[in-house]
Amino acid sequence: MNLKSYLEFGPAVHMALIEKKPIIALETSIISQGLPYPHNHETAQLLEETIRQQDCTPATIGIVRGKIKVGLTPEELNFFSTEADIKKINNRDIPVALVRGWNGATTVSGTLACAKLASVEVLATGGIGGIHREFSETHDMSADLQQIANTTAITVCSGAKAILDIPKTLEMLESLGVIVGTYQNEEFPAFWSRNSGCQSPLRLNTVEEISAIFKTSKQLFNEKGFLVANPIPVEFEIPRNIIEPFIKDSLAKAQVQNVKGKELTPYLLNSLNELSSGQSLISNIKLIKNNANLAAQIAKKLSII
Repeated sequence: MNLKSYLEFGPAVHMALIEKKPIIALETSIISQGLPYPHNHETAQLLEETIRQQDCTPATIGIVRGKIKVGLTPEELNFFSTEADIKKINNRDIPVALVRGWNGATTVSGTLACAKLASVEVLATGGIGGIHREFSETHDMSADLQQIANTTAITVCSGAKAILDIPKTLEMLESLGVIVGTYQNEEFPAFWSRNSGCQSPLRLNTVEEISAIFKTSKQLFNEKGFLVANPIPVEFEIPRNIIEPFIKDSLAKAQVQNVKGKELTPYLLNSLNELSSGQSLISNIKLIKNNANLAAQIAKKLSII
């Protein structure tokens, strides 16, 4: 397979691959669909700078005019932050986006699929998708879960988004054979909240331990995912008892307005931002930065073991 016709690397990412230096993949859906302007552009820049401060290379990934771009330019970051006609791209959508010449913002599943093609093994994001709360009626399950399971990579997140059914999401991750652990905490986090009420399958104590587990898994198995949940810093947390009523209210409004599919998560995040008087947005940005920092530490350790 000739990947050159599909992939385009930013100069810094191209050099880091040649020199085998640590690289961290970042998604673009959080820029185009997850956060409002100008917070999305500021956050994209913040994440890249956080990673550079750890002597690692950020690789923000998106579809640019029908090409998988691994490592966006400042102009492209601004484009993804401001352009209205950016399609939301999961793993399934990538071939269509390439053939039709789309501009597309990749979700976790889309970013992981592209990172796999580019040989990038660490991804930092906010929260992964999972099993939706009305799954028995809608059968709505994020493509993130299957892609995480089928990609030899570490995904650093703050757990699954709190709007989801976290117990069922954890059960599905177990069924798919994904290694799941929480960094320095006994409970699996729930995005804005440090605790979800669900025991984490593993407590991960150090970056060294995370790196060693991933290296061992990679040696033993082919295409085995590793999910590292990183709780939001205490000072930026929104406790479950505060955010949960907002989530239920937002879900009820979405049902009345028949919002579903790819439009549901952006709708809910916007509603929660309004109901929390902007606190959910602030916490969202802080947790993503925290995840980028941990991902960089892990990538650095992987590059020397």
